[in-house]
Amino acid sequence: MAYNAIFILRKLGSSGQGCDIKGKIFISNKAKLFLGNNVHLGDNAYFKTEGEIHIGDNCHMSRNVTIYSVNHNSEGSVLPYDNTTLKKKVIIGKNVWIGMNVNIVPGVTIGDGVIIGMGATVTKNVPDLAIVGGNPATILKYRNKEHYDDLEAKQQYGGSGGKPLKKNNPKL
Repeated sequence: MAYNAIFILRKLGSSGQGCDIKGKIFISNKAKLFLGNNVHLGDNAYFKTEGEIHIGDNCHMSRNVTIYSVNHNSEGSVLPYDNTTLKKKVIIGKNVWIGMNVNIVPGVTIGDGVIIGMGATVTKNVPDLAIVGGNPATILKYRNKEHYDDLEAKQQYGGSGGKPLKKNNPKL
């Protein structure tokens, strides 16, 4: 991990063990980004964090992921929007895989074990184990719950590139 990535991780609201940043990223307010363990952020990620973004354990994101937790106020005192903002927390569960060029809007909660396909725009909450894609993102199918629960019970998690992590590894 590059020095710059270590510096960024230390400035966050929190970051767990084994987190990694792959390339350049933008974070508008580092203190409002919270990462669990084994979180991997892809190159060119863009996070508007004023409303807070919480990312659970074992979440892996590809390149060009955009997450907003704040938006302009279109119902304010002037058109098309005024200088006030609307802040809405984004929560991403554990064991989530987010593909390349995904966009996530303010106020969305993404459940555990979700897979978000390349190019999707997530505009509403996504239930646990759903596989979503499209613009706006819609549920395509669900992961196999028994298989997911078995791997979760055995704590079988992937690191960089999906390579299995060793249990009880202090570096994850």
